[in-house]
Order: sequence, then structure tokens, then C-alpha cells
Amino acid sequence: SPKGLQAELRPYQKLGLAFLQRIAELGQGGVLADDMGLGKTLQTIAHIVACKQRGMLRSPALIVTPTSLVGNWRRELKKFAPSLRVLELRGADRHRRRLELPDHDVVITSYGTLVRDREALVGAGFSMLVADEAQTIKNARSQAHQAVRSLDADHRVFLTGTPIENNLEELWSLFDLLLPGLLGDAATFRAVFRGPIERDGNAQRMESL
Repeated sequence: SPKGLQAELRPYQKLGLAFLQRIAELGQGGVLADDMGLGKTLQTIAHIVACKQRGMLRSPALIVTPTSLVGNWRRELKKFAPSLRVLELRGADRHRRRLELPDHDVVITSYGTLVRDREALVGAGFSMLVADEAQTIKNARSQAHQAVRSLDADHRVFLTGTPIENNLEELWSLFDLLLPGLLGDAATFRAVFRGPIERDGNAQRMESL
């Protein structure tokens, strides 16, 4: 476990942390898609602590989460990484508190606040963007999806136990935010992957994806 993390990681959580560290080194994005209850939050906090230790947190990490989970993130950060300086952006005085953003390691906000404050946050550079319950932004036409797309972050991590709920296009829309172009444009993805896999049961295309 990284120095400064007040928790002992389980073996599979150490694997998750190693995966997150590797994609950060490569300057890429990825999805941590463990099932619910397996500690995606803790693995992510460990990742932020490790990045700070290694000098990779030159600006804050931004955590965007459903409103109902903002308090949970704040409590977990305090419990597992008390040395991190955490700023919560929500409520009426968030505009004043946003001025303190550079003095913090982690900023927590909700998808709703991000949509409302999009213009103010677009100009802020973040070392890392963490999108919790990332299935929230699977609709490429939604305001939340567009707001996440517009943010400037060196490294992106999406957390979701359900990266695909209804169809493969949801996976495409997540990776369009994480690594644009990796799966082609939407029309190409439908023709090359979604159609052959969902309609024809093409195992070769599934393996390729």
C-alpha cells in the first residue's frame, strides 16, 4: 500500500492500483469496472495518494460523482488518506471556494454541479479526472457527458460496476471520453462491432473488441 494510505489493500485491490498506476504513467485513461462492494473508491484513493507521492499530482484530482455519493467520498478520503487536502464544490458558496482550488489535492463535485459550473471548471487544469458511477455519462448526447468531455485532465479514470447496461454503444461512449478515437467514431463502431456482435453473434469480433 502507498505510504500515507490508512488501509491495507487486498491482493485484487493491489492489482487494481497497479493497473491505475500503469495507465497514469502512459498518460491514458481506463475503466475500473469491479463489482459493487469490491472497493473501487479505496483503490482510487490509493491511486491518488501514490500519484501525489510520485510527484504526478501537479494540480488537483477532480472527482465527479452522483450527488448522493459526495459525502461518502469526503468521508472515505478523510478516513483512508487524511494527509490529502480535499475541497468540496457544491452549495451556494462553491463559487467562493472555487478560488481555493489550486491549494488542494482533491476536488469533489457532483455531475449536476459540473453541468451548472461547466464554464468555470473548463479553464481549470486537473492532473486527474475520476468519474464515479460512470454509467451516468454513457449517453453521448447528455449534458453531463458533454461537460466531462470539455474538462482538461492529464489522466482519466472511470469507475463503474456496469460499463454496459443495455448495449455495446454505451462502452463506446465511455471510451469516447477516455481515449477518443480508440474505438473509431460511432458509425464505424456500430458497423464493425455492435452490429456483428449483437445482431449476428460474431465471436471473432467480440474477441477483437
